[in-house]
Amino acid sequence: MLYAGQMGQRVKIKVRPNQEVRFPGVCVCCVRPAVARMLLRRRIGRVTRMVDVPLCAECARHLVYRSADEERVERLGMLAGGIVALLMLGLVLLMMPPDVVLWWRLLAGLLAAGLAGTAVFLRFRRASFNAALPEKKAVLNAVQIVDFSWRATTFEFVNAQFAEQFRRLNEAILMDV
Repeated sequence: MLYAGQMGQRVKIKVRPNQEVRFPGVCVCCVRPAVARMLLRRRIGRVTRMVDVPLCAECARHLVYRSADEERVERLGMLAGGIVALLMLGLVLLMMPPDVVLWWRLLAGLLAAGLAGTAVFLRFRRASFNAALPEKKAVLNAVQIVDFSWRATTFEFVNAQFAEQFRRLNEAILMDV
């Protein structure tokens, strides 16, 4: 997700699952010397691709810092998820026929409560990203996995200088975008 007016530099490389991706030793966001890593994730269907990208100390601090609004939304999500889970448990216990064995009703109720509570919590967690500070959003949006397959991965970099260094480092395995 790029901000309005930002152009992403797309780079596609030939890399298989569980094969290491080579990154320059500089921050993906600001091109300062890297000392930390950020886990980048992209899910397509049942398959998830995960890659560690380099970060400088300052960008790593921005990444772990949570604003007051972000904290508030996340805590509200936990509260709402808990309330929905309890309501769902009660609803399932009341709606199931009384001739069903109690432990079957409890099992069904707990399963429904867990699913509903988790769904609500995850919805709030996604909303907490909107409450994040602009610096954190910039770090999170500095690089994304746009697409991947069994033999290739396409990255999109906001920083053109980093994208060029990445291209040079992986020149042997570059593919057309």
